[in-house]
Amino acid sequence: MEGSGRVDLSDIVWEDVPKHRLTPEALRTVKYFHQTESFTFYYLKGLMETRAAQQEPEFAPFLCAWAYEEEFHGRAFLKFMEAYGESVRDDYRGLAFSGRTIGERIDEAGQTALSMVFPDVWPATHMVWGAIQELTTYHAYRQLMDRTGHPVLKVICERIMKQELKHFAFYYQQARKRFADSKLAQKIARGALTLAWTPVGDGMSSKDDVSHSLSFLFDGHDGDGIKKIEQRIQTLPGMEWFDLFSRYVEKNGIGKAPAAWLDHPGECAAPAAE
Repeated sequence: MEGSGRVDLSDIVWEDVPKHRLTPEALRTVKYFHQTESFTFYYLKGLMETRAAQQEPEFAPFLCAWAYEEEFHGRAFLKFMEAYGESVRDDYRGLAFSGRTIGERIDEAGQTALSMVFPDVWPATHMVWGAIQELTTYHAYRQLMDRTGHPVLKVICERIMKQELKHFAFYYQQARKRFADSKLAQKIARGALTLAWTPVGDGMSSKDDVSHSLSFLFDGHDGDGIKKIEQRIQTLPGMEWFDLFSRYVEKNGIGKAPAAWLDHPGECAAPAAE
């Protein structure tokens, strides 16, 4: 709590943003993560209803800090896109929430039910789920920096990544502790993940956008980035089996991004949107 705060953008020269062009595919990926970061607060309800949030002293404070920091990650991408020349509707949150998939709605109801049936072990599922998503986001921003070559975006991503790494550390350590204490927690998490897990951003974004981002950032099943994420999660007790990310990209035929997507157009006199 004492180390939390909004990502610092006070020294960003926003006028420099449109001087460096992005490919349309890169800009689409930036928009995807603006949405992903901006919708974090929708997931708070399920977490706050758990017994852990009510009884464990470190749980609720972390969630408050996490939601606050994630909100400003979304705002950072929003400012970047506006500086680049992209317009974003004021009601973008409401549009995405009302348009979320049937699967997302079922997940919400299922989480509420399972938190009531297994109040002591259900938080472990939340924690490993969060660890996967935070680790994915951390690696995604590293790839976004490398694959766009945009100097302003690089600074923003580097600062966000520091906070994402702290978020991941909390989720990972919480999951490790809970799985080490309970075989039942391991079994329930395996069942829930196998049944309902999808990559970060899925549910609030279209399948096409999810597939595009996984191809742009990780080269889908042709790259090694997704396997590295899985290998880290597999170090948790009872998670040696985790390969759902690889299964997802194989099932959806998500492969290597075309070279043209990753081209660095360089400096220009006007925003790409013009």
